[in-house]
Parts: sequence; structure tokens; C-alpha cells
Amino acid sequence: MALDFLAGCIGGSAGVLIGHPLDTVKVCIQTQDSNNPRYRGTLHCLQSICTQQGFKGIYRGVTSPLFGVAGINAIVFGIYGNTQRHMQNPDLLISHAIAGGTAGLVQSFICSPIELAKSTMQVGNTSHQNPLDCLKSIYQKNGVKGVYRGLNITILREIPAFGSYFMAYELLTRRNDDLPVSTCTMLWAGGLAGVISWILIYPIDVIKSRFQLEPSLYKNSYDCLTKSVNSEGVSCLFRGLLPTVIRAFPVNAVTFTVVTWTMKLLDDIRFPQSLKRPENPLGKYADAVMIGSAEHLLMTVL
Repeated sequence: MALDFLAGCIGGSAGVLIGHPLDTVKVCIQTQDSNNPRYRGTLHCLQSICTQQGFKGIYRGVTSPLFGVAGINAIVFGIYGNTQRHMQNPDLLISHAIAGGTAGLVQSFICSPIELAKSTMQVGNTSHQNPLDCLKSIYQKNGVKGVYRGLNITILREIPAFGSYFMAYELLTRRNDDLPVSTCTMLWAGGLAGVISWILIYPIDVIKSRFQLEPSLYKNSYDCLTKSVNSEGVSCLFRGLLPTVIRAFPVNAVTFTVVTWTMKLLDDIRFPQSLKRPENPLGKYADAVMIGSAEHLLMTVL
């Protein structure tokens, strides 16, 4: 279990570092004023941030998800693994969906404040130099309620996000024979599962970002939804989808690869004389791989 946890942390961190620039673009596009937009699209937004703030601009707020990876992976590992194993029919696709959704529900309580700090720093709404200082400031002004602003809609996003991800990954890697799943299949399955998950829950993520970052404009997430749609149309719920989808595939692919090879390396160090390997390349690494790829919540995340 310790090796699974370590590999999940390393893989999740790799995914964060790969995907954070496009996550920054996503948040900036989601929250810009539609009547006076600053960015014409994904590429223009990325170029503008790099020109105005330099390379570090696209990595603003990255320490928040990086520090949160270990805690979130531990929670996802415990909840998903135990829930799935205790299901009456653990191999059913619905069992994977329920276990994933349960993990998403529990980890939302950590994910919500982490994403609040990350998003606040990404759009430049704060002069704080790090996410922890940002959260301290929010707490001093608004208390616990301020730190957990957007928790309800985060939960509403995370349950279907995790559920659909785990179910899609399981479906895409199933075989009718006993041959092992190839690394290429793992990468494609993880990437596609991430894309599917984000497409399904993206409108919820847009409302979450707006509600968290504009506390003076909206009473609650439903008020944010109605005002956004009434003033900008339904299309506003899909603003920033392109960079999110582009980011989702490589993030999950990188996470799967790093976790799998980390587990194999650690296993070889522990048992250098052992020539036995599990039939499935994921084998005993499966839980850690899926945990690490759950990063899309921090970006929100995984």
C-alpha cells in the first residue's frame, strides 16, 4: 500500500506539472468578462500570459495542487479501493462508478479550498505569493464559509467526474482474453477516460470557477448559473472547453505512465531476484494508477 501511495503521488505530481499551463488558460477564459473579453481563444490567452507575466505566469498557483496531490491520492486510494472491494459485484462497471463517485464525494472537502486558492492566483485576483497565504487571507475576511465557498458545486462536479472516469477506464481496458493490457492501451484508455469525464462535467466546472472567484456577484451556484446563461447564453457553459480537453489527454497519459513505471521500478528494487510479473501490466498497480490520474479535480484535478 505504501508503494502504491508513493507512486500515485509521483504520477499525480507529474500530471499537475504537465497540465497546469492549460489549466491556467482554462480558468482565465472561463472567468473573463464576455462583454469585454481579454482573450480571443486558447492560443491568444497562452501567448498573452507568457508575454505579460513570463513563463512563471502560466504556473501561477501550481503549488496548491502539488501540495494537495498527496492528501487527495491518499483519500481516493482508501475510499475507492475499499468501496470497490466491498461491493457485492466488484467487477461490474457500475461498481467502479459508485466507488469512484464515493471517492469524489469525500475528497471534495480538500479539493474545494485548494482549487479556490489555485484559481484565485491564476486569474491574478490576489497579490499573495503562495496559495496558503491566499487561503489565510480569505479565512481572515470570510471565515470557514469563505474558504469553502463553492463546496456544494464542487461535490456536484466530483461525484460524476470520478464515477465516469473510473467506469470509462475500466471499460476501455477490458479484454475477452487473458492477454495483458499493453502500455499503449493504458495510455489511450486513461487519456480518453479523462476527456470523456471532463466533457460530461465541464458546464458544472464553469459555474464553480465563476462562483468561487466572484463572491460579490452571485448568491449561490444556481444564481450564478441563471445569471450567466441569461446574460451570455448557454454557450458560456462551454467556454474554455478546448484547452481543457487538450490538457486532459496528455495529463492522464503521463500520469498513468509515470505511476506504472514507478511501481515497477520500486518493485524491482525491493525484489531484485523476482522474475514474476502480473499478467496485467497494471496488475497490483491498478489502484495507484487510477488514483494518480484523478488529478483532473485539482485542475480540479484531475
